[in-house]
Amino acid sequence: MKSAPENAHGWSAFFDVDGTLISIKSMFSFLDYLIDHLRIAESARVQEYRQTLQQMIDQGQPREAINRFYYSIYAGLDVELVRSLGRAWYAQVRRNDGLFFSRMLEEIRWHQRQGASTVLVSGSFAAILEPLAEELGVGFLIAAPLEVREGCYTGRLLGRPTIGQGKADGVLAFTREHRLQPQHCYAYGDDISDVPMLEQVGYPAMVNPDQATRDLCQQRNWNIIEAA
Repeated sequence: MKSAPENAHGWSAFFDVDGTLISIKSMFSFLDYLIDHLRIAESARVQEYRQTLQQMIDQGQPREAINRFYYSIYAGLDVELVRSLGRAWYAQVRRNDGLFFSRMLEEIRWHQRQGASTVLVSGSFAAILEPLAEELGVGFLIAAPLEVREGCYTGRLLGRPTIGQGKADGVLAFTREHRLQPQHCYAYGDDISDVPMLEQVGYPAMVNPDQATRDLCQQRNWNIIEAA
């Protein structure tokens, strides 16, 4: 059983999303939904984009580079339209059994009962994270910083992707802004790229890690959660 720091207002719990809270890859699930809804699957631009994206993944390119390229397809799309589609997409995937890892819902609720703030930290973006956060009662997002001009996405990020060191930077900025004590905070991830974020807090945990990440957790005496 976890023990809570004495002052809940001095700590937060930071949760990665894909693979930690939910069983799907939100960015890629929404991408398929978006392309189908806009009926652009057969366009040369989309076909070239998908081919390049898959090549980057197959070649094992850095997740930060893949993340940056992923958002290029949103160039010129209206922010409010994408937000609306994000809510429609979430309503659709929410109907599927097994979207959430039930154990991780328990983790979020435990932190909230202690009076701590809960935060989603993801390389995904606000348009598809907001409905999930609302359902869970999560009050804060640290997400991909998409550039917007005249109400439309430019397809570029304003800063570092919220992956790897980008997640760590986001967590540290959040703790400074809210005058939190990082050593009293919790963080949850599932991938080796989440390690920089977990290193920033006093209570790190990995969810369903692969063997290499599991070995790292054991070396560092980090909590391992088997979630289903």
